[in-house]
Amino acid sequence: MKYILLLALILGISSYTENEKLVWDFLRSKGLTKAGAAGLMGNLQAESNIRSVVYEDAFKPTIGLTDQEYVDRVNSGAYTEYTFVHDQVGFGLAQWTYYTRKQALYNMCRGQIGSMNCQLNYLATEMPSDFSGVWNVLKSSNSVDECALKVLFDFETPVDQSYSVQQYRIGLAQNYYNIFSGDTPTPSGNYYIVQAGDTLYSIAQRFGTTVEILCKLNNITNPDLIQVGQVIILP
Repeated sequence: MKYILLLALILGISSYTENEKLVWDFLRSKGLTKAGAAGLMGNLQAESNIRSVVYEDAFKPTIGLTDQEYVDRVNSGAYTEYTFVHDQVGFGLAQWTYYTRKQALYNMCRGQIGSMNCQLNYLATEMPSDFSGVWNVLKSSNSVDECALKVLFDFETPVDQSYSVQQYRIGLAQNYYNIFSGDTPTPSGNYYIVQAGDTLYSIAQRFGTTVEILCKLNNITNPDLIQVGQVIILP
């Protein structure tokens, strides 16, 4: 899924899911600029694929539940409130992890923890209250890059905030802007979508760089293993 939106940008395809349109319309209704809505959505896409019924993949082998099973058990109480709040598992649209944030989410969405509408309302309550600096930028800035990075650094704060992660999230955000804003699309030269017949060497040659640099930027351990649709961050 994470490659599909960027591929749409390259091909000029204005496709989107029902969830994506729902989130865009909701964020715009809360006063976010087009760039602000796109910047936030690019980060939500990277975190959860714009899904509300989802918990952190890294914990699935130990917890042993599907996304829907996890949600159903939280809602029924079989997975207790205390366990949900303190399990340190990223959950939902924004992959909320810290216990105070999960507690507030649970309180607002008790019994409907997987509801997209409820999570959006929580997001629109949490951000102005606890992340007002981020919220204010999203409501005033017309720069997709600024909005995407503000959310990355000051709201989502993943462990990996490297240059390649920054550019990837900016690319996702720019694509949402291009799809939903109604403005003329602004191509980005910061990434490339692998096409049939491409090799990492041919991509490096095309963009005047080296295989070694591309491997480092994209955390590629085997340069012979790339696939059609893969996002390649460029220097």
